[in-house]
Amino acid sequence: MTTDVKDVAIYYDASKCTACKGCQVACKQWNQLPSALSTEGVKFNDSFEYPPNNSGDTWLHIGFDEGEDSNGDFRWAFGRTSCQHCTDAACVSVCPSGACHKTPQGAVVIDKEICIGCQYCVAACPFGVPKFRERDNKTRKCWMCLDRIENGKRPACVSTCPTGALDFGDRYELIARAKARVEEIKPNKPDAVVYGIKEMGGLHVIQVLPFGPGAVGLPENPKVSNLTLASKYMKPFAGIGALAVAGFAALSWIRGRGYERGPEDLSYDPKTGITYDKGVPVDYDKPLAKDDTVDASAEASEQERGGE
Repeated sequence: MTTDVKDVAIYYDASKCTACKGCQVACKQWNQLPSALSTEGVKFNDSFEYPPNNSGDTWLHIGFDEGEDSNGDFRWAFGRTSCQHCTDAACVSVCPSGACHKTPQGAVVIDKEICIGCQYCVAACPFGVPKFRERDNKTRKCWMCLDRIENGKRPACVSTCPTGALDFGDRYELIARAKARVEEIKPNKPDAVVYGIKEMGGLHVIQVLPFGPGAVGLPENPKVSNLTLASKYMKPFAGIGALAVAGFAALSWIRGRGYERGPEDLSYDPKTGITYDKGVPVDYDKPLAKDDTVDASAEASEQERGGE
């Protein structure tokens, strides 16, 4: 793998996967992600999955699904739940801080130093990948081991796969390879498809799915929600609104320059501790009625006329 490849992808062939979870462990080790040290709170079921799903500390999850294929034959489908690194990434479009961004290699990365923990990306992702981690109030997910690929190495998950189910390289070469593999297994796996060519503008995880996307919990036609689209187009208006608020604040400051409180305004004498309203002492222990306000103003006016 060379660092001059700009459009890269992870290749996953589920027809060769044995679900050994070596990739899942390698991801945790390389990225220093902790695992639970007890089974407290874990609900056991009839699956071999553990943990049951991806999280802020599990960026790659291999899922199991037992069922029947379209011919009614038993099938055991293995699936990879991790960031798909979309070309049209919904998480990037809604991120208000710029923490979630795309790299020249095609990876979608969350900068933990900039992330504000708003969880907009969590809500926007059609694959349910980004997860909020409460202990540091950040959202975390797979970043395609960017530190490794920038130094000519493959992602940690790819480097540990013993069966050749995982690979890494030029995206278009991997698409061609996936198509050839699907044609090869179609006679025995009629539901086999290549996933990631066009979904969300093209994914940077190209998958060979022998039983189709539905068998492993992937949407057949992933889409961005209308709310996400609305927030994307509202960003420019939010910026205009912020500029308008700043403009009005600046105008108010300019107009207020040189202003001095006159004797007719509310004032306070620190020596006597008395507050004056237009020159009249204010008695805060006395309820202020409408007539009192009128009388106080009239008295102040009378005092002003008397002093002339």
